[in-house]
Amino acid sequence: MKQERQKEQKKTVNGVTPGGDALSIQKSIALRAYELYLQRGEMNGHEVEDWLQAEREITQEERH
Repeated sequence: MKQERQKEQKKTVNGVTPGGDALSIQKSIALRAYELYLQRGEMNGHEVEDWLQAEREITQEERH
């Protein structure tokens, strides 16, 4: 019974287990993408572009 509860508690966010490094990176990417959106003057229609740019920046930082 206890094991069933533990399995239920291990939920994921976009396929990533909360508390892991991957989720931390995902949060950093989201924050950077939002910063890019704000820098653009809150202009809609560039969500994917902002996300991909943020992803490049953050993953490049992680490698160094």
